[in-house]
Amino acid sequence: AAAEAWQVSPSALAARDGRIVETAGERSAPFAEFAAAAGRLGPRTSPTLKRPEEFRIMGRSKPRLDIPAKVDGTTVFGIDASVDGMHYATIQAAPVFGGTVASFDDARARAMQGVVDVVQVDDAVAVVAESYWAAQQAMNAVDIRWSSTGHDSSSSEGFFNQFAADMQRDREQGGSSVDLERGDAGGVIAKADRVISRAYQVPWLAHTCMEPMNALARVSGGTCEVWTGTQNPLGTRHAIASAMEMDVEQVTLHQHQMGGGFGRRSSPDAAIQAAKIARAVGRPVKLIWSREEDVRHDHYRPAVRSEFRAVLDEAGRPLAWENQFVDKHEPAEATHIPYDVPNQYVHYTDSPTHVPFGAWRSVDHSQHGFFTESFIDELAHEAGTDPYQYRRELLAHLPRHRAVLDKAAQAGDWDKPLGKGRGRGISLQESFGTLVAQVVEVTVGDGDLSVDRVVVAVDPGFAVSPDGLTAQMESGVVYGLTAALYGEITIEDGAVAQSNFHDYSALRMDRAPVIETHIINSMEHWGGAGEPGTPGIAPALANAIYAASGVRIRDLPIGKYEIGPSSV
Repeated sequence: AAAEAWQVSPSALAARDGRIVETAGERSAPFAEFAAAAGRLGPRTSPTLKRPEEFRIMGRSKPRLDIPAKVDGTTVFGIDASVDGMHYATIQAAPVFGGTVASFDDARARAMQGVVDVVQVDDAVAVVAESYWAAQQAMNAVDIRWSSTGHDSSSSEGFFNQFAADMQRDREQGGSSVDLERGDAGGVIAKADRVISRAYQVPWLAHTCMEPMNALARVSGGTCEVWTGTQNPLGTRHAIASAMEMDVEQVTLHQHQMGGGFGRRSSPDAAIQAAKIARAVGRPVKLIWSREEDVRHDHYRPAVRSEFRAVLDEAGRPLAWENQFVDKHEPAEATHIPYDVPNQYVHYTDSPTHVPFGAWRSVDHSQHGFFTESFIDELAHEAGTDPYQYRRELLAHLPRHRAVLDKAAQAGDWDKPLGKGRGRGISLQESFGTLVAQVVEVTVGDGDLSVDRVVVAVDPGFAVSPDGLTAQMESGVVYGLTAALYGEITIEDGAVAQSNFHDYSALRMDRAPVIETHIINSMEHWGGAGEPGTPGIAPALANAIYAASGVRIRDLPIGKYEIGPSSV
């Protein structure tokens, strides 16, 4: 359109900094000047894309515009939202998932200073007050009786026993569902003289975002306004409209920054509660969950049990690989391995629980990355082969994967010996289109474990912002380390036993390792950055612990183990 206006060839012009410029002249004008004319032209079916060497922004680390406000405290998170006439609310839901309010006595709460109202919201009770502190203190004074459910005596131990029993039933009766089948793994295993069998499991995990769940709502004149931070603004708006029996056009959602999301803030539950409370009391209400409510009423990463069987050939290479696990979610390929194994059978058993589940950073990759990369490591040791070299030999058909693995091993000083009580572990994981290999160094001694160093090699296809990608790798490692070392939600009498950071701990700064990130721009299909750093850290850590101590971790979290230096 600019070429027509200026009577020059399109090749004489370029788009730069929001303007059309004449490359050999002085003319320049903003896009807007040609927008109307451009709208009447048909787009080219095969536009010429820039070559990477022509990029002026992509591939360079530019300062993030949101950092100064986050540092000086002026960023407005969902919990910071405020409107005139606003009151505060907190809430308590049935401790056993699926329970409802049988009755409640709010006399003591209503008599407390600053309390405005006490209302029932679906399966929960909320207190509205002039301050959050007043609301929380009054909430503690409400005497609530909950209905009984069929899960009041359930426990984590019982559920893991259920998983194992359901898996055995499906093996014996052929009731499992096929996830991946290649070759004849079952036939090879049936004829083998020696079958290597292992079982792994991981617990439920909470998200524990630093900013607890919250939302501010105002309902008046047939409309509803909600201020919150959500990972799914449009979906949350529709969910609020449905819950309030309104048209979507009657709901306005004001999106704010989030103090952590990790999948938890894709759920609209707090926003819906806030809207219903605001309607019930007839005034704007900011709902803030207590940390205890946040931990005990999360949408948890599911607990999973995963069992493996494998057969090695005379050279120690895997000839057959069978993997059975409970409850398949997403993404579909999370259980698949990149290694060259001719006979594979991956299948799963449905074994439901009453515990609500939701997306957790890297979703099923976070569980199955631990399972598969732990088992391949065990096969390497069974074959008497170095775990890095073992993986490498099984990746001859995938040079891109091998390059990432090689970079991590080289940068992680894989071949340099470590002293007694120290060890290295390695992992390789592909998730969300990005390849990540990690090498972890640990020191064990006198029952103490120190994670000293994590080296990350990452191939996202192309790193649009290298500094941003590095930050995401570091964040993914720290989040994954928290889960691997400490993360465990346990069910007792049908309810979550944990309540706050004293019994659901997180990695602290003084325990965090040095993290080094090495980026490979292969220019293959571009992948993601926010999640791929998490899945590989647990297996690399567990493999490093084995190298240092001879203790093989198959059941997370690692904190439940007594680990000392190896006598080998």
